[in-house]
Amino acid sequence: MTERKEKGRGWGLFLLFWTMLLLLLGFLVCVVFYKYTAVYEQTRPERTMDALMAEMSEDDWRETLAATAGGVSEYEDARALFNDYFDSTVKGNKLSYRRDISRSDETQTVFVLYAGAARIGEIRLLPYETAERFSFGRKEWKLESITSETLSDSLQALTVQIDAPDGVTPYLNGTAVGQEKIVDPAVALTQLSELERRFDAPGPRMVRYEVGPLYGQIAVSDPDGNEIAPVGEPEDGVLRYVIMPTTTYSFRVEAPEGVKVYACGAELGEEQVRSREQTMFRGLSDYLPEGGYDTLLYETDGLYIEPQIRASYNGVELTPVIGGDGRYIYFYPDDDDISIAMHEAAEGFFADYLFYTSDKYNGVALKNVRDRILPGTELDSYFSHSYDAMIWASATEMDQKELRFGNFHRVGDKCFTCTILYKADFTATQWYGKDSYAREDGYKMVFLRGEEGQWLAATMSAFE
Repeated sequence: MTERKEKGRGWGLFLLFWTMLLLLLGFLVCVVFYKYTAVYEQTRPERTMDALMAEMSEDDWRETLAATAGGVSEYEDARALFNDYFDSTVKGNKLSYRRDISRSDETQTVFVLYAGAARIGEIRLLPYETAERFSFGRKEWKLESITSETLSDSLQALTVQIDAPDGVTPYLNGTAVGQEKIVDPAVALTQLSELERRFDAPGPRMVRYEVGPLYGQIAVSDPDGNEIAPVGEPEDGVLRYVIMPTTTYSFRVEAPEGVKVYACGAELGEEQVRSREQTMFRGLSDYLPEGGYDTLLYETDGLYIEPQIRASYNGVELTPVIGGDGRYIYFYPDDDDISIAMHEAAEGFFADYLFYTSDKYNGVALKNVRDRILPGTELDSYFSHSYDAMIWASATEMDQKELRFGNFHRVGDKCFTCTILYKADFTATQWYGKDSYAREDGYKMVFLRGEEGQWLAATMSAFE
């Protein structure tokens, strides 16, 4: 019995010993853990981040992050671009941070700065030794760097493609685009009219520039500062611009109906007709009931290809008369059945006309020229009222250099048209001396049969 009591007392002491030991160990662990927790809390990198977040205002973050913005081309302002991104991202969102575990270890801690769900930058902390030494190998953290989010990771990128005439430097956001951005030194101008697309002549040589990626506002201008609008919407991330050539061309062509007119091999159609009228037969409706023929005026401007004009009638190539305003004037070619009488009528009228206009006192000259004009026409009225003015005109001598009659064309049985072209030197005698000048001119003529069957001038109009 006594032995059993001794054994029981020994087991109790054993249990008490181990219980006390375990309590002591637990106490020591708690003390160590508590101390570690205090050290850990004091040396957490988040503590440095919390202090930084409390210290810096929204404007502080904008300025600090914008100062490190980069990764864009020389045609964009990275700071301004980031400021816009920051303002649009932060507006209405709270700033927060999150540790980037994949890049954090005992040598550095990286935090990502967020505005809502959008990344706007990252903060890098490094451990450092302080006067107060911490146990467990823990150290405090100091700010190493604040860098902005890489814009290329956050903004949509576009590539800008600019076609400009050879020798013309385009500007992108106010900066001249260098030749290193040329991707094709010879491309065709695509912005051509329907007529020009039918030309057999090449358009002006264009140079294609390509710049990208771009992330912000895009402004393309020519060397004079004129802003160029984009061609449509972006396609496959490419936004196109075309700086049009400043040199443009135009043409004016006058030709009778039935004459085919071509510009660089492309036949002109109704789209190019600006007027259609019987200009040569104006005032002759009483004498020519069946009418004359229409004269068409073709006119186009704003061309980027210099037009080469030609015309033909029934397969016969025509030679133009160049009017005073630079227009090409075409007529029907000589008909095969033109009589000698028609030639004599045109030549006789013009000889009497020149004689009358060069001798101011010769009343006989006026009668001679009126005898070759159809009575009652506007042409007859003009000459009948011209004599008084001719009396006061200077006496003029003419030295004829060239005289051509051509383009004789029948209009029915009682009418024909023709042209008269001449070059001459004139000397006008006036009270204060003589005035010499050269003149090159021409006329469009309409002749009708008179009552006695002779050919008489009905209209006379100078080439404009």
